Amino acid sequence: MKFAVQEINNSSKLLPNITLGFEVFDACYKYNSIQPALDFLSRDRLINIQESYTSYTPKVIAVIGPDSSDAAITTGNIFNLLLIPQMNYYAISSVLSNMKLPSCFQTVPNYKKQKHVIVDILLRFNWTWIAILGSGDDYGQEGLQQLYDAASAEGICVAYQGLIPGKIPDRKKEWEEEVSLIIQNITMTKVGVIVVFALDVIAIDFFQAVVDTDLPRKVWIASETWSVANIIYDLPNAHRLGVVVGIAMKHVEIPGFTEHLVHLVNHSRGGPVKVAKENCNQNCDSCLEATLSELAGPPERRVIFNVYSAVYAVAYALHDVLGCNHTHCNKRAVYPWQVTEALKRVNFSLLNNILNFDQYGDSPAGFDIVFWNWTGRTPFVKVGSYSNFGNLQIQADLITWNTQNNTVPPSICSQKCLAGQEKKPKGAHKCCFICVNCAEGTFLNDNGTCTNCGADQWSPERSISCFNKTRIFIEWNGKAAIVLLTAAAVGILFTLITIVAFALQIQSPVVKAAGGKMCFFMLSALSLAYLCIFSFIGEPSSLKCILRHPTINTALTVCFSYIAVKSFQIVCIFKMAAKLPKAYDYWVKKNGQYVVVFLLTSIQLFISCFWVSLRPPSVSKTNFDRDKLLLECNEVSSVMNVLEFAYNSLLSLLCFAFAYVGKGLPKNYSEAKCITFAMLIYFMVCISFFTAHLIDVSYYITAINAILALVSLFGITGGYFLPKCYVILWKPEYNTTQYFQTAIQSYTRRKSTLSSR
Repeated sequence: MKFAVQEINNSSKLLPNITLGFEVFDACYKYNSIQPALDFLSRDRLINIQESYTSYTPKVIAVIGPDSSDAAITTGNIFNLLLIPQMNYYAISSVLSNMKLPSCFQTVPNYKKQKHVIVDILLRFNWTWIAILGSGDDYGQEGLQQLYDAASAEGICVAYQGLIPGKIPDRKKEWEEEVSLIIQNITMTKVGVIVVFALDVIAIDFFQAVVDTDLPRKVWIASETWSVANIIYDLPNAHRLGVVVGIAMKHVEIPGFTEHLVHLVNHSRGGPVKVAKENCNQNCDSCLEATLSELAGPPERRVIFNVYSAVYAVAYALHDVLGCNHTHCNKRAVYPWQVTEALKRVNFSLLNNILNFDQYGDSPAGFDIVFWNWTGRTPFVKVGSYSNFGNLQIQADLITWNTQNNTVPPSICSQKCLAGQEKKPKGAHKCCFICVNCAEGTFLNDNGTCTNCGADQWSPERSISCFNKTRIFIEWNGKAAIVLLTAAAVGILFTLITIVAFALQIQSPVVKAAGGKMCFFMLSALSLAYLCIFSFIGEPSSLKCILRHPTINTALTVCFSYIAVKSFQIVCIFKMAAKLPKAYDYWVKKNGQYVVVFLLTSIQLFISCFWVSLRPPSVSKTNFDRDKLLLECNEVSSVMNVLEFAYNSLLSLLCFAFAYVGKGLPKNYSEAKCITFAMLIYFMVCISFFTAHLIDVSYYITAINAILALVSLFGITGGYFLPKCYVILWKPEYNTTQYFQTAIQSYTRRKSTLSSR
């Protein structure tokens, strides 16, 4: 402080023609802070009671210090009554950064910044299982609580927190018991990193006890109060502590200050250094007894810039209050509140460091990260820094970790889970857990929990994502699709050929015997059914499912209905027309065959429409292996589907029955063998269809359904229409009226012969 005052007094630019004076008091840690505070407030050792102190001039206009938080809080409240600025260069309590103390200013980093740098260091090295110790004073208790809150917010678990008691001579046994309990708790929690917020005068006895108990080596994070404390570093066997990484005040070299200390010590000639009373208001009756190494040691060298910059901040504020320029200042009465207001506006650069104060009185000071080097000449090695903007930089390779390959020692409760493993709580702390593999069909989501995959997805065990299942269906470029398309095309081609042939021979006996114009209705239904085979190919949909069995079954109903009616009608012509002539005439005049075919088909249409409107066929998804999804229509298990098959089976039985009854009729009309063949094929298709679903052919179910549908269609096409096309195209001599009349006459003569017998 004296060095800074001398520089300012010798400056021609800062406070020209103004001389600063000072007084120095030893606050003796925190026990002698009230007396100097009251002295600074007084005038001629008296403090007069006034209604307003706006124009009151105390003994001083600014105070530098004191150095302890407890003392600074006490004096800060006192000085705040008169708004005397208090420049805190070492005390960092958050109370001092309170809006209720507008006259307090800090040139030292505050608590908030210190807790952030410690948390960033813990996160930098992935230390999530720690212990926090604080000294029993306000500094230690507040530091412990604030760090606990900040660490917990970042997911760092505090396994143990305790307060280090101050050592009192007449309570030595109680102190030893309390410290022993702290060490036992640290051992039990198995933490590897311990953060200590304590003043060096309290921490030294604690660390001596730690060394004596031979606690396994740990990583100690030192708060700025003891991060460069020689008295702890020089303890016997202090290296047994392990690794010490400290948060130290930023060191700034002040030009000329070392020479000033050398001059000061050399002039002492080995004895006390008497501080001369050469400046006004200086009243320092104490003596300074120290060596150069003590004055220039690490703690002192790191705090000197805080004091130095505090003095300069007050000088710049005075420069503003007095309206100074580069050559002159207006000498007038200066009141403390004016200096306080001016300090809020100061903004200057000092030795390449910007100094100003925010609304809480805090300055943009940073930290150095230091490592305690037990083997080198330099005890405290700078290994990193922390800027005012929250940028932490650490060179971890400069730290000796005392581990194999000099790797960073871990401090975690549980090992980090592997990818695809869920954390299951183990105990009260969230950092303690067991790792459980996510089961097959689940994945580890962003929240760290195993979640089921979607219905169309799959995942292997211990997965971090789900994969879409391969959708199984008959693809258009697959072999099964080519076979089905070829067969359907052949069926369509044959029905078209049949339609053309029947159209050209519409008046021929064969076409008339087959049903005449009614055949085109049957052939159109067959063509539609063949086209519906295309719905079995490609990814299924609700429309495709409707085009499958409901449509094909309806088309088959048209064929079965007409074959049954046609067979019944032929039987009536040859066997019943003579016995029931009126009924037969009524049947013919009222187009009985068309009416019956319409009614029989309408029943199937009603079933299909009721099915589609009530609960239409839809796409079902069945797991086929773990990564495949079989897509198929779910109409098989439908009651309506069974009803449609049952109805067509009943019609086919009628066809079969009428074909059997008319087996003795002229073969040009009866066609018993062909109809029987077609109906047997349909029976086999029905049996195969339900059998395939009962035995679960899975992957092949769609292809089997399509093939069975084709077989039933080819059964009718080949059994009913193929013989007629064969006659029309290759046996035209059988397609004559004379041939059919000859067949009828032959049947009549044979029947007459049997009757005469």
